[in-house]
Amino acid sequence: MPIVSFKVVPITGEKSVSKYVARAVEVLVEEGFDPIVTPDTTVISVEDLSVIGKLVSRIHNELDKMGIERIVTIVMIDDRKDKPSRDPMELVKSVESKMREQK
Repeated sequence: MPIVSFKVVPITGEKSVSKYVARAVEVLVEEGFDPIVTPDTTVISVEDLSVIGKLVSRIHNELDKMGIERIVTIVMIDDRKDKPSRDPMELVKSVESKMREQK
């Protein structure tokens, strides 16, 4: 299952854009995803890559409704074919486990 990271950057002139990022995350929840919010990206897993364009479009439309005239969105897709079902948090746990092993 592909893992997708979104970085949505509303260009506003404001020092804080968290309310806009929160709206972007709400869109993902409304679309049925369980997003993982990090300090600079939001991560979801998808069954079908074709939903990504729809999600980005909806996020942009919602931020447009909030008065944002310029939005930069970066999307990173990790599509590993040899492991069809991957939970993003399991990847985090795997790294943390290896870090503990190295101590």
